[in-house]
Amino acid sequence: MNQVIAEFCVKTYSFLLPVAWVGIAIVVLVLLPMALFRATRPAAGTGIFFSSYLFGLTTWFLGATVTFVTWGWVGLLIGLFIAGVGVVPIGILAAFISLKEPALGFSLIVMLVIVFATRMGGMALVESNGKV
Repeated sequence: MNQVIAEFCVKTYSFLLPVAWVGIAIVVLVLLPMALFRATRPAAGTGIFFSSYLFGLTTWFLGATVTFVTWGWVGLLIGLFIAGVGVVPIGILAAFISLKEPALGFSLIVMLVIVFATRMGGMALVESNGKV
């Protein structure tokens, strides 16, 4: 059973990662330039906001994979009980402490920053409709 869950998380993350890269390209190349114009700013903000969910899902699956592979059911359940999103901070701790892979831990941190930046930036763009 453990193998099945770990494989599911890895396969889902492996599927989501290239999709998230395409999402980042769309945000940077299409939506951010759209945000420069007052008329298209709300649409750009909406697109950026919704892209944050794709980035969040990708980050969540990587955090869940690292947590489950490193600390098993105990770590995964603790992470899930922390509002369902605790697997990412626990995955960050697992990467630094147990795996001794700071690059993985920093990758999760950067992914988390991207999630919150796109979520808050998208909301700010939608709310700034008509403002300079």
